Amino acid sequence: MSAAPTTSQRGGVASRVRTLLALDGPLAATVLTVFRSFVLSVSFIGCLVPVLAFTALVGWQATHLAVWLGAAALLPLVPATYALLRGARSLLAERGDAPAGREFWTSFARGCRDLWWAALGLGVVVVVLQYDLALFGGADAVVLLAAVAAALAVVLLIGVCVVAAAPTVNAGVSSAGARAPSAQRPGVVGFRSLSERGTSETKRPDRTIDASAIDTVTAAAKAIARRPHIALSWLLLIGLGLAATALPLIGPAIALFLPATVGAGIHICNDALRLPLNDETRQTP
Repeated sequence: MSAAPTTSQRGGVASRVRTLLALDGPLAATVLTVFRSFVLSVSFIGCLVPVLAFTALVGWQATHLAVWLGAAALLPLVPATYALLRGARSLLAERGDAPAGREFWTSFARGCRDLWWAALGLGVVVVVLQYDLALFGGADAVVLLAAVAAALAVVLLIGVCVVAAAPTVNAGVSSAGARAPSAQRPGVVGFRSLSERGTSETKRPDRTIDASAIDTVTAAAKAIARRPHIALSWLLLIGLGLAATALPLIGPAIALFLPATVGAGIHICNDALRLPLNDETRQTP
């Protein structure tokens, strides 16, 4: 027969249980991370209210009003995608301590201000595709070309947002050898360095490189062209996620966590498959 647990063994088990259930323990951190993911996902879904309202009230119609209303409903998608990627990056880095909701809405406001050209470009693409379907929707070739063009537009949209949300590395290196990520703003390939953080850091002069819309799109297109399989992984993540939301019973619950999961998955794919961005950027903060 096995011997009964000793007092020290029982004490060790109790200590591990207390550590697991502590307010700052791994279980609490996991629950908090799940909650932050939920907040981030619901924030993104909130930006899709115009699209959901258009789908419920108007839907696809071969009319001028429906075409232009549908394009207008998609305008918040670009800043929302940028904000989602910023929030997902902070969630991956800080987990339960990440201010996911505040980061999302701060980034959304910044995206509306600095990525308006991308939102406008997406609207133009949507209008053109809808008119093509309205005029020539009976031809299978037109439908196929529209589907391919829509996929390319989604990939380029994500690429632009990834470039805009990519953290940059301070030119200075601390005495411990760690490089600190600098503040970011969308549409900028190289960003302003951090302010002085102490005399222990060796710094170069601050430098700001303001990239135009063409520069940002070019950087995204080059990165996608060099690693097209990463773009395919983005589409696969989105497709699998949307398919999972159609599952009975658990589909709605999955939808409430889907945006944050897809955003984190995009960052993980970019990091694991080494998406090539500007030399001054890196994918891990």
